[in-house]
Amino acid sequence: MVPAFMFRQETSSEFVVASGRGAVCKMALLDRNCMNRVGTGAAVGGALGASIGAMYGTYEAFRYKVPGLHKVRYIGQTTLSSAAVFGLFLGAGSLLHCGR
Repeated sequence: MVPAFMFRQETSSEFVVASGRGAVCKMALLDRNCMNRVGTGAAVGGALGASIGAMYGTYEAFRYKVPGLHKVRYIGQTTLSSAAVFGLFLGAGSLLHCGR
């Protein structure tokens, strides 16, 4: 026996929530297409953030005269942090646009 409050329909990718008085509300699930969009958005954001972070990190390392091999660490740190932030926000934006 299926619980009355929530069950999955086999023919569709929706959850059906039924209340005690017979009202039914359908909630769409995240389908494969939406997850592909979010993954692609995060990947594009990461690539864009990494390229901008590398350029900005190189500029700042030489501008502030970071000594020796600390330049490599500084540039890498800036690259990874920019990639993470850009990827997070572009992935979140793609997730918000999935419902439209």
